[in-house]
Amino acid sequence: MGLSFEVHRRAAGQIILLLRGELDQETAGTFHQALATALAAFPSDLLLDLSMVTAMGAGGLGVLLAVRRAADQLRCRLALQAASPAVRDELRARGLADDLRPVGASGGAGARGTA
Repeated sequence: MGLSFEVHRRAAGQIILLLRGELDQETAGTFHQALATALAAFPSDLLLDLSMVTAMGAGGLGVLLAVRRAADQLRCRLALQAASPAVRDELRARGLADDLRPVGASGGAGARGTA
């Protein structure tokens, strides 16, 4: 299926990056393009909407960790806005479900650097 993305700008320096499709090693290039597009505006907050990600492998998790590093370098707050069942299952399987919790999920809001 591949991966597609949309970048939405919101008031006060917030960017929402919406991903659709499969997030894995094969689509990492598209994801990095999406990330570069989103971070080019130097947002104060980057919200990842992964609600439409249909599959995520270990390669996709590696890409999410790269996002966290890039956001940290730009001093940008990073949080999950939403996560699909495929994303939640992968995070649970890797022991990262609590660390990468979507904003507003029980247990607290997404903290700086959580993705």
